[in-house]
Amino acid sequence: MSTEQHAAWSRVLRNAGPDEVRDPRATVRAVAQVVRRARGGGRLDDLVRGPMTVNSGLWVLSRLCRDGAARVDPDGTVRPTTGTPTARDDGAPGLVDLTLADGLVDWDVLAEVLTRRTYAPDPELHQSFDTFASLRRRLAVMDYYDDLDGRTVLQLGDDEMFGVAIGLVDGVRHVHVADTDERVLRSIGDEADRLALALTTHVVDVRRDRPELPGVDTFFVSGLKDPGGLFLFVATAVSTVSGAGAVGYVSFDLDVYRAGGGSGQGGERAQREVLRMFDRLDCTVTALLPGDDGLLEDSVLADLGEATLGAARHAASPTELGAQLRRLLARRPAGADLLLYQPGFPHAQLRPISLARVETGPASRRLASRYLGFLQSAVPTAGGGREPVSGSREAAPRSR
Repeated sequence: MSTEQHAAWSRVLRNAGPDEVRDPRATVRAVAQVVRRARGGGRLDDLVRGPMTVNSGLWVLSRLCRDGAARVDPDGTVRPTTGTPTARDDGAPGLVDLTLADGLVDWDVLAEVLTRRTYAPDPELHQSFDTFASLRRRLAVMDYYDDLDGRTVLQLGDDEMFGVAIGLVDGVRHVHVADTDERVLRSIGDEADRLALALTTHVVDVRRDRPELPGVDTFFVSGLKDPGGLFLFVATAVSTVSGAGAVGYVSFDLDVYRAGGGSGQGGERAQREVLRMFDRLDCTVTALLPGDDGLLEDSVLADLGEATLGAARHAASPTELGAQLRRLLARRPAGADLLLYQPGFPHAQLRPISLARVETGPASRRLASRYLGFLQSAVPTAGGGREPVSGSREAAPRSR
């Protein structure tokens, strides 16, 4: 496909009339990126990640389908129909090079682990699954900063089963996985037993409990969809480490802070709010970069595929496609959740969740304990007392 065609599609998306949808980020380069990914095939949500809006990315895919260069399956998978598939492009420019994670673990083993996962995300617990590339990216970052070898890691909140990935890395001393969802912990514990990992699971409700774990020097807090919940989780993780110089990773969705700040809450202000949270805990941010890509639900993916195919059949304009996507969203029972996690959908980007690397300071543990005491004292408990940690489960350590 020629650069001239990319430029023509870019002009349609960027130079719409007064009553049409306009996407100023739909540059020739952004269009070409979607085309390049489509040649390799993959999930719709993976292909349209980047600077353009979801609507623009799907419109480009609809043109490829109409021209016979790609097809969309009912489940939302794109398959190339012409030429030789190119190598997968696993993210927008600037993301961590995934090849850094190639030799860290046996990724086929982890893929099998995720296939055996027996639970679905629970919206009440703000759960969601990340893409496989996200898990690779997380490990690549941790290895880049030398935060795996010899470490005792706390994974706080783990519906993605990332704790198993950490446990598969040779040289990791021990992994503690703490979560309130016993379905998640049961599945992780079973895999730890099957693979003989040095991994222990703990049932912990951070609203009431603090895990007492010896030797933790590294923690990973998975992305929360609520600013208050994120602070509670980070404070809980910080309270487990022994002192200054511990390392933590925190994934969070900047759009949540934008949406929660009312009109006019821009990216810079939202980012300052996140940095202020770490400052309150005497934590220094040493890196802030794109991290996780959330997986859209399979039913959402199928709806996007249906809309894309309809746009291809009828040569729909970007505006007509956007209207169809909004109609699909309106009839979905989970539509409100999608709008919460993707504000402005479909005229918004699918941006990666941010990943912060932090180091604790001399006052971190004391400040975290003080904040937790205040926050947890405001949470009512059944029977008026404090609820204890429900228990833990330790797998047989893997031989090194």
